[in-house]
Amino acid sequence: MRKKILVFIDYDMLIRHFVLSGVFRELESAYEVKYVFHSDDTSSKRSIYQDISALKLSNAVSFHLPRKRMGIWDHLYCPTILNRLRGTDYYSERLKLMREVRSRKWVDRYEYLALPGIFQLYSWIFRKVQGIYQPLMDFVRSERPDIVLHPTILQGFFINELVPICRELKIPFVCLMNSWDNPAQKAAATGHPDKLVVWGDQTRQHAIKYMKMPAEDILMFGAAQFQIFRKPVTETDAELRSMFNVPQDKRILLYGGTSKSVAESEHLKILDDAIESGAIPDCHVIYRPHPWRGGLTSLETDFFSCNFRHVTMDPFMEAYYRKAVQTDYKGFDLAEYDVTRKLLHLVDAVTSPLSTILLEAVMHEKPVQILSASEHVDPQAKSLYETATRQIHFADLAGEGVLRCNSAADIPDGCRHLLELAGDPDIKVKLRQLARHFVVMDGSGYGERLRGLADDLTSGPVAH
Repeated sequence: MRKKILVFIDYDMLIRHFVLSGVFRELESAYEVKYVFHSDDTSSKRSIYQDISALKLSNAVSFHLPRKRMGIWDHLYCPTILNRLRGTDYYSERLKLMREVRSRKWVDRYEYLALPGIFQLYSWIFRKVQGIYQPLMDFVRSERPDIVLHPTILQGFFINELVPICRELKIPFVCLMNSWDNPAQKAAATGHPDKLVVWGDQTRQHAIKYMKMPAEDILMFGAAQFQIFRKPVTETDAELRSMFNVPQDKRILLYGGTSKSVAESEHLKILDDAIESGAIPDCHVIYRPHPWRGGLTSLETDFFSCNFRHVTMDPFMEAYYRKAVQTDYKGFDLAEYDVTRKLLHLVDAVTSPLSTILLEAVMHEKPVQILSASEHVDPQAKSLYETATRQIHFADLAGEGVLRCNSAADIPDGCRHLLELAGDPDIKVKLRQLARHFVVMDGSGYGERLRGLADDLTSGPVAH
């Protein structure tokens, strides 16, 4: 009989990054793997919009867990973050960010509850009162898994429930970090998992410093969604240009959209006008909407009403963009990283406001410009955006080949400089070295490392 692994998934992005990337295939070849997806019929808001049956998984179920319970955990989650960040260089900025997205009255309370001594008592009482979610406890006990894996943003429906459940049932609990901001921004409120899998040295250091996670329990596997970047692109330049509907004889600049409240059409107009006037040498811009960008901001114009002369949209994102801005669609787009890999191979440089596409471009040795300009941000979100630009995980994205633009008027100058840097062999080497700080890309692949970890954890007892 094969040993069993439960994989808990509570957001669309985790399906995209972990299931569709194929990193669980090595586990499926050696273990009985059962996928458990979050569901909730108590709220119109959903965490998973994707059709689970379309994933064609051999063993998958949905588990109902009410949104209200996650909302209650938030009153421990926030003080936990602040308590762990106390005394670090990121406490003040993280507190500002919390004030932007939550009631000031509640954040004042969280700041007090995070104080040493008070926090320990509050946390103990809170966890006792909240208790274990018995239906989930009963489910896990009945499944009798040898390991529980949880791809996670270090926040959500399952994480605070699974930590105490797995501890009580003496089941190894492994969290697989989703994105590079997670260890500095978030944390499980009910304790640490047995193992935390991170991308690379940056997130390992963040987990130690900001989550207070024991160093010996942190593993660097790289990023699940970036494993496909290890494969070479086989299409020719001409084939890629045809694939993305761009001119055959021009340099290509990629504008990567963000999930934040930026009027991206205004940035694209600046680029279009600068190319037309010659302020940027003759080139072409591909606009790639973020796969969970949402509708138009109050300052934004529909891309297809702008009549750009030198800008076209990534054709693989067009259907999603139309759905996002022309309907009330709330879901994410499961944009294929294979397409991203080919796009980043094609382009000469990348400019973007607050998107992981910047790091992905650095991994492809392409110079980038980080747009921190806030002139074209929705007024109601401007303060939040300015605070978000100072997030600690972006701070390390610096060096030759990485430009920062703090004013929309400077976008053309920055893009002209990007095109000057593109193709410079020395810049490529430096970008490749910079990327290694963020993501492990050599050695065994993510799936192989995950299989090795599962083998290790099932070979003997785990201390809880």
